[in-house]
Amino acid sequence: MKIFSAKYDSKMQRISGRHLGFFSILLALIFILGACGHVTTRKTGDNSAGIPKKDSVKTGAIDRGGNTAIKDKVSINFTQHKTLLDLILLLPDDAFSSWEWKPEDRLKWYNEIKANNFYSDATTKFSKQKYFEPDRAGFMIVDGIWSINLYHATDGSTIVITDDHVGDGHTLNFYEVRSNKLKEYKEGESMLSGFRETLKKTDPVEHCSEKFDELEDLIFEYDFSKNDKIEIESSWYLVQESYGNCLNGNAIQYRFNPQTKKFDIEKIYWKPKQRE
Repeated sequence: MKIFSAKYDSKMQRISGRHLGFFSILLALIFILGACGHVTTRKTGDNSAGIPKKDSVKTGAIDRGGNTAIKDKVSINFTQHKTLLDLILLLPDDAFSSWEWKPEDRLKWYNEIKANNFYSDATTKFSKQKYFEPDRAGFMIVDGIWSINLYHATDGSTIVITDDHVGDGHTLNFYEVRSNKLKEYKEGESMLSGFRETLKKTDPVEHCSEKFDELEDLIFEYDFSKNDKIEIESSWYLVQESYGNCLNGNAIQYRFNPQTKKFDIEKIYWKPKQRE
């Protein structure tokens, strides 16, 4: 019996030793797995790892007037552009001859800018702003561009010219605004010295009646890009080689005179043209 007991005790010691070794390994694995699973959560906004932060709002392009388009919002500083914004409200409906911008829609647009210094593209359903500066603005419309241009006189009044350019034609409207009251010039082109007559030579060396008649139907382009100047030029086929004996040029450059509230001719010249 003693021999059996000794063998049994020896066997149990070997089994216990094996179990102790197994449990030690198991505990070590549990400890390692627990340590790996313990991850410290970084607070939102913590940039301690040096990861660059992304802007929350994507900024769009900036136009010459310093106005920034952000998604569907167009930024306009109300204070800086108040004069132009006020004048757009004053315009009669016929200033928008090829499209419709009703007074109530303009007022909604105006109030949105006044309150927020921006407006939503959805506010102007049929147009898209091309540029907006203190004295000039342009909007892309369905099949052309509509623009408004301001010229300030010394007596405190403002000359306003709108250009509704659709297809190959231009519809110009001329107004004078003073003390928030608008007066329309029915013969507005007289402010531009009757440019068609100005282009004609008074003593041509050949018979020019047919070429003079062409001026009445000729398409002219208007450049309002400079604040105090307007340039008018003819279409591509009016070139010096063919019309030099009858005309003084194919382009006229005007400068606004704030004393007389007229546009004085700076120069008449032949502008190079490329045949289309």
